[in-house]
Amino acid sequence: MIKEEARNYINQHFSSLSKKEKIKLDAKILKNFKKILNILNCKNIGSYVSLNNEVSTFNLNQFISEKDINVFLPKLSKNKKNKHLSFLQYLKKDKHTKNTFGVLEPSSNMKSIELEELDLIVVPIRAVNKNLFRLGHGGGFYDASLKRINPKKCIGLGYEFQIIEDFEIESHDLKLGGLITPEGYFKNAL
Repeated sequence: MIKEEARNYINQHFSSLSKKEKIKLDAKILKNFKKILNILNCKNIGSYVSLNNEVSTFNLNQFISEKDINVFLPKLSKNKKNKHLSFLQYLKKDKHTKNTFGVLEPSSNMKSIELEELDLIVVPIRAVNKNLFRLGHGGGFYDASLKRINPKKCIGLGYEFQIIEDFEIESHDLKLGGLITPEGYFKNAL
């Protein structure tokens, strides 16, 4: 399956997902995330502010913060040709602004962190294949920014329908170390 077909397939499933069902599935994913976080020794976690058609990260980010773990959220580079994400520390009182793609990101110039200092990075997905290669929204920002990071540090959050048996992958596509779904945690044998 080509990437555009995979994205269309996922979009159809998202449009048929009721709000009530989405809330229920998001709660199960958060519960499974909590189990994983309890066995990890994390001081700094990279996350993101989810879009409406993604697994919600609102409660997840709040939970991480309440565990006295530093949460860092991505911000696009001001240089539009540079596909680099900086991760800035998230505080509950912080306001977010929409970037050029309509994605919420930190509006302040909070403390940033080197990517290598993040113990875990929660990465947005549109889909993953059976080998946990990630399909994103098509901008390439996560692929470019995380290419030097150990893939074991990168996990995705997704619904069962976001796992697609196979789709085309390219050499720059990010391979995740794990995926948390309502059914549990799937770890990649890297």
